[in-house]
Formats: sequence, C-alpha cells, structure tokens
Amino acid sequence: MRNAASLLALFALLPAWAWPLAAQRLRVTETAGIRRFSYPVTATLTAPGQFRVLQDGHAVPAQFRGREFDFNVSLGPYESREYTLEPEASPVLDRPVITEQAGDFDVSFTSSLRFSVSRTLAGFLASVQAPRWDYLRPGSAGLILRARDGSTHRLAASSARILKDGPLAAALEFTASGPAGAASTIRLDFPRSKSWVRVTWSVSDPSAQIAALGLDLNLNLSNPPALVDFGAGSLVYTPLKPGQSAALVAGPQSWRVLVAGEPYVSAKQGRAEGWAHVMDRDRATAVAIAGFGSQNGRIEVASDGRLQIWREGTIPLTFWLHFVTMPIQIGAATSPQSILAPLQVEWLPAH
Repeated sequence: MRNAASLLALFALLPAWAWPLAAQRLRVTETAGIRRFSYPVTATLTAPGQFRVLQDGHAVPAQFRGREFDFNVSLGPYESREYTLEPEASPVLDRPVITEQAGDFDVSFTSSLRFSVSRTLAGFLASVQAPRWDYLRPGSAGLILRARDGSTHRLAASSARILKDGPLAAALEFTASGPAGAASTIRLDFPRSKSWVRVTWSVSDPSAQIAALGLDLNLNLSNPPALVDFGAGSLVYTPLKPGQSAALVAGPQSWRVLVAGEPYVSAKQGRAEGWAHVMDRDRATAVAIAGFGSQNGRIEVASDGRLQIWREGTIPLTFWLHFVTMPIQIGAATSPQSILAPLQVEWLPAH
C-alpha cells in the first residue's frame, strides 16, 4: 500500500501534458446573423497536444501550433456546429508559408497575395503585393504612440518572432519600447481563407503617459476618383476630390463624419460600427476596428490614400486590414460587420 501511495503521489506531480490525451468537444456559433463562408476560427487547448478535428465523424483540415489550433467553418445566421477533437499522433497539416528575406518576413499562402513585414515593423507593412499592383505606397509612418503632451512616437520593434506558420494560418509577434517606459506587444494574424491581417496591439504604460494608439498607412490609390465608405450608424459614403480628406469621428454615444473638415453627417446618439472602405476603380482596402467608439476613435482617409486610425487610451487595440479587388461586393466576399463579429467558440463537457 505504501508503494501504491508513493506511485500516486508521483503521478500527481506530472504536468498535464504527460497524461494520455483525451477527446475534447467544442461548439462554434454564429452570433451576428450573417452567413459565413470558410471563416477562420482559432481556439486554444488547455495543454499542448496533437489532435484531429472531426465534424459528424469526418475529419476537418486543421493546423496545430503549441496550444493554438486553426480551422475554417461555414455557418448560416445564428447556426451552431459541434466538433470533436481526438488524439492524433502526427500533425494534420504542416507546410510553412513564412519566409525571411533581407530582414523582412514574407507571408504568402498563394501567388495572388503576399504580405511583407519588416522585422522592425518599419511602416507597419512593407508591402501587400498582388499580381498587378501593390496595395501600399512607400513612406508609411506605421504604428504610432501619442503621448499626453501631444508628441508622437513611431513604433520600432526590438524583437520579432514567428508564432505559427502553416497552410491555414500564420502569425508574427513583435515587441517594442515607447516613451516613458511604455512597452508594446503587437501580434499579426494572417488566415489563409481571407486576405486580411488582424492586428492585436497591447501596451503596458506604467507611467500613464500614453494618450492614444494610432496607425498611419499609405494606401496605393492610382486610379481616381478615391471613394470612401464609413460604417457609422448606417453607411456613409463620399468621393474625395484631390486634396480632400474625410474622417469618421466617434465617441461612446455619438459620431460624425467630416469631409474637408466640414460636418457631413452626424448622430447625437448611437455608437458607430467603426469600419471604412478605401477604394479606387481597381482595388479596395477595408479597415475595421474592434470596440470603435468605446473610447474616442477616428478613421481618416485622404484623397491620395493616406489612412489614419486613432483610438484613445491604452486598452488593447484590435483592427483588421482587408485587401481585395473591386467591385468590393465580389472581391471581399466578407462584410466588415462579420469581420468585427468573430465566431464564438465554446468548450463543451466531455461525454
């Protein structure tokens, strides 16, 4: 009995990953009332492991990296679907899509679109290349911290690493220092099924000197006129004449759109959705900001394609940049509303 008790005590000291893996279940739910096609889903295991994902007994392509795994789901409005994870000895999918060249990361799932990101995050995105054009122009300021004294500071990454790299999803993580001891962690997620990058920017600000987080990006609009749609309380759209700019400015309970600095549309009540389409005759870039208006926010677009976003405070800033062709209804195939409402993932009790 003493030996048995000692053996049980030894097993109790083993980490969770040392025990045999058991099947797990999860439910994915659409909550925004929008049909989703091949929508990317990322979930997190309680411990690292290798599984296969099953739906109604049939294997679903999935990618595992550490505790995170990725797969795609197609759902109707408000539909739910359950999946089973069974232990699997070998990776389901394993084909790297990130390469490093001359200090840049290149992320390319197919030949139709390639993201290039500097290890220092200079300009935020170095390029977004399609067969016929680059979606960006040179000279972007990139990610910016605004201090409480009004000064601005371009973010320069001091470290960079690949978080995951495979045929369904890739992710990069950067760290950077800012003024007054502020420290930033920036994660870029690239799903294969969508032509967007999702950015999650977290800031530690022990001196409480940071007033706002921002992005300054030069989009390539070379076939005028420049057109802008804003997702406010309803759709607001306008063409931009040379030298003009338009901005969606929002707070927790109101929003307004300015064109050439003059009021264009305003609402005294209601929260803006917080997205914009920036377009010329050939290409479109969608920007969407999670929680836009929960603190004062701004999306501003100039006729030459300069895009600026700002959100006051230092709570984590999450935004998406989606690069598609015109007409946007065909090129995007995913609305900003669905981008801003990711599918809900819920772990279920084991049978």
